[in-house]
Amino acid sequence: MAETRFERPTAGAEGKRPPLPSLTGMRGVASVIVFLCHIIIVAGDLPYDVDILGIFEDADVRDTYRTVFGVVGYTCVSFFFVTSGFILTWARRQKDTRRSFWRRRFFKIFPLHLVTYAIGMVCLTGTLTSAADIPGVFLLQNWIPDNRVIFGSNGPSWSISAELFFYLMFPLLLPWINRIKETRLFPWLIGITVAVFAVTVFSHTVVPVEHQVWFSYVFPPVRILEFVAGIVLARLVISGRWFNLGLAPAGLLLLASCVVARNVPEVFAFAAVTFVPVVLLVGAGITADLGGRQNILGGRFLVWLGDLSFAFYLVHLSVLVGARRLVGMDQSWSIPGALVFIAVTYGVTLFCAWVLHTYIENPAMRRWSSPPRPTRPAATGGAPEKAMEPVGPQGDTTSRDSE
Repeated sequence: MAETRFERPTAGAEGKRPPLPSLTGMRGVASVIVFLCHIIIVAGDLPYDVDILGIFEDADVRDTYRTVFGVVGYTCVSFFFVTSGFILTWARRQKDTRRSFWRRRFFKIFPLHLVTYAIGMVCLTGTLTSAADIPGVFLLQNWIPDNRVIFGSNGPSWSISAELFFYLMFPLLLPWINRIKETRLFPWLIGITVAVFAVTVFSHTVVPVEHQVWFSYVFPPVRILEFVAGIVLARLVISGRWFNLGLAPAGLLLLASCVVARNVPEVFAFAAVTFVPVVLLVGAGITADLGGRQNILGGRFLVWLGDLSFAFYLVHLSVLVGARRLVGMDQSWSIPGALVFIAVTYGVTLFCAWVLHTYIENPAMRRWSSPPRPTRPAATGGAPEKAMEPVGPQGDTTSRDSE
């Protein structure tokens, strides 16, 4: 693998890092894959009495669809966790304080979460809504080993529950990770990889079967390993020490790992088998952008999908399940008819995501993510809040994933 040729990325004239459109485009692609994966949902998987995959009348087609999309959804979740750690480190404001960081993250996720959770209560659980859905309102569901609680009124919000924990820990983790010498960053990344496998082996051999999904796939202290890997990856890129594998080889390696994940115990498919390829693919997209190499992932449409990915993710299952109920639980079609159902529901989801992104997510960030400016000089006497340690010369990022 050839070493990268780009220099350390530094803040520009306006205090911003270089944009990373390919990374944003990857998020758009991942959102489409997650949508296609969740069509596999069948009655009994979640507290929603629905079988979406039943839109295919041919059982062999259903089996083939399940084979193709059976594990790649897990991989997309891992991808989002790694990119989350990277983006927060890349976009971190130089004089940011813990309080200001936490405020921005709160207003980034909670307004949109509350709206989509309410939609989920109508389209998903409906009359089955119960006290089990209350922890999800506060994004605390991941700490309770009960699938009815974890995948409550809006199942996809479980990953936002994990992200909330990551956000709380980020200002505490960053100063510690910043103290790692640049020459030791790769050994640390290897150590994280070993930890991911060790936790998975522990889950497979020690954790009771009924709690393995919760511990390996949902439990925030386990999934934070991928988030930390993203932070370390950001430091490697910022220090100019990341290597250039290339998007095509990284993509093929990830595809091969997904095939392997189909033939191992499920707990290994959640993250362990695909962890290294995911990190390599994220790194490949970043180096492509920093090296000025244009690719389809950085195209306008995929970047737009990436911008909508958070809203899309939170609303897509409500649209899928609501549409399935609308057309009838027993309704099925040949392949062309089923594909029309998928295309229409995807279009509706995309429209809903655009509305939520434009009228809920963005306005909430503009209105509340920063404290109001004081109308008079602030009183003195209190010690200023300590800023998080910098990762190097930086300011706000021009990435479309700016926080």
